[in-house]
Amino acid sequence: MEHGRILGIAYNVVPVSNLERSAEWFVRHFGFNIRNRREGYLSLFRDNRPILDLIQSDNETRAVFEINNKKRWVITFFTNDIASLHRYLISEDVNVGSISDEGQYGKFFVLEDLDGNVFDVWEHNDCELIY
Repeated sequence: MEHGRILGIAYNVVPVSNLERSAEWFVRHFGFNIRNRREGYLSLFRDNRPILDLIQSDNETRAVFEINNKKRWVITFFTNDIASLHRYLISEDVNVGSISDEGQYGKFFVLEDLDGNVFDVWEHNDCELIY
């Protein structure tokens, strides 16, 4: 019997305190488009590809955890030009960390959204990623 297999991640769910404000922030900074709007919930796409689902949270739950008192992310975005994206986000006053070049593992930086959800941004030219 042949079984299906996981082909990738379809989208990630992120809790937010203000759905509309957060959606506008992601659209502004990353060019996502809004789809599948429902009460307390909407989807963010890049063209026809789902990226994030934002869900209005009624508490302080965030997409972040800590190791040794340092915030860590649960979602990594990828880019084909990390330096330009980093400069742009800084110019927009987005809370970003510095770019870290980890050689064969690629380049990274961390950012926070309006709610303190932490995301990693990665550039690596030797991996098969669907844009």
